[in-house]
Amino acid sequence: MIPPDQEVFEVEQRIAGRRAQLARHSREAGRRTLQALASPAALIGAAALGFFVAGGLARRRQEPPHPERRKSDHTKAAKATGLAGVLVPAAMWFVRAQWGSPVKLAQVMLEKFQRRKPAVSPRGDMTRP
Repeated sequence: MIPPDQEVFEVEQRIAGRRAQLARHSREAGRRTLQALASPAALIGAAALGFFVAGGLARRRQEPPHPERRKSDHTKAAKATGLAGVLVPAAMWFVRAQWGSPVKLAQVMLEKFQRRKPAVSPRGDMTRP
């Protein structure tokens, strides 16, 4: 009969040997796989397969022909821009003549809206002047 310490030692040796063997086999398999995948034939085959798969999965879209722009589209936009170009300076002239500046107009409008709507208390029982 083998003493228990000797038996434990032998089992540990076998486990260590199998671990080393497994690591060696996995490294060799990785190298072989890398060499097989890095070969020119494998790379060309993978590229061709990728093109075929991408071509098969891509949808063939029939785009409608691009409509030609009409002159009327451009003239409408030009007329609107020209009209805005005339109205904005006229409106600014009126604001300055009436109130002095756009800031003064904003203050007058703010005061007018605040007078129109009295503030209500959070409870809703009374209004503040």
